[in-house]
Amino acid sequence: MKGIEKITSVRLAEILTERAIISSEVITDALYAQDRHGDPFVQVLVSGGHITEWDLAKIVTENFNLPFLMAGNYQISDEAKKRLPKEVLFKHTLVPLDVFGDIVCVAMPVMLSYEEINRIQKEHACDLFPYVGLVSENKKVLGDLHKDYKEWLELDAHRREEDAKRRASNPGKSSGDWMSIFDAGDAAIQDFKKKPSATERPAPPAPGQKPTPPPPRK
Repeated sequence: MKGIEKITSVRLAEILTERAIISSEVITDALYAQDRHGDPFVQVLVSGGHITEWDLAKIVTENFNLPFLMAGNYQISDEAKKRLPKEVLFKHTLVPLDVFGDIVCVAMPVMLSYEEINRIQKEHACDLFPYVGLVSENKKVLGDLHKDYKEWLELDAHRREEDAKRRASNPGKSSGDWMSIFDAGDAAIQDFKKKPSATERPAPPAPGQKPTPPPPRK
C-alpha cells in the first residue's frame, strides 16, 4: 500500500502535539511505554483517558489518508479468518476482513505502526491493506471469532501486571536511558513541520460491502 511507511507513532505524536490535543509529557510517556515495554502507543493514550478512540480514529483517518471501518459491520470472509494466525490477531488487536490474492484487508485498533505492519507482512507473506477501526470494536469481534480470546486477554493482563511489578522492584536501567528516550521524543516533536493536507482519501465501504483492494504491486 502506497504511503504506508508514513504510519508511525512518532508522526502521530507530532500531530497530537502540534494540535495541543494531549500534553507533550503524556505523549513522551506513551512513546516510552511502547519502546521499552511494548505497550501500543494508541492504546496507552486511550486507556489512560487522554483521548477517546473515536477522536483518535478521526485524526488517524484524516492525517494518514486511510479509510474507516467498523469491523462488526463487515461480513468477514472464511479465507480471511484463516489467513493470519490467531496469536498475531490477538497480539495486535487486529481483525481480518477479506483476502484478495496476497492482499489481506484488516481493521486496525485505530492504528498500527509501519514497523508492526511490515513485520506481519514479511512473516506471513502478504500485503496488508489497513482500515482504521476501534480498539473496543476489534476486541468484541475477536471475542466473537475466537472463544479463547477472553482467556488470552486475562493472561496478557496478568503478564503485564507481573512485568510492571518486576520493573518497579528492579528499575535496572539508569536515568540516562530514561532521558535519552524522553529527549528523542521531544526532538521529534520540536522538529515537526506542518505538511500540506493529505489528498482525498477513499470512501469506506458500506456495511457488508467488500472493500475495493488496491491495484497489485508491479
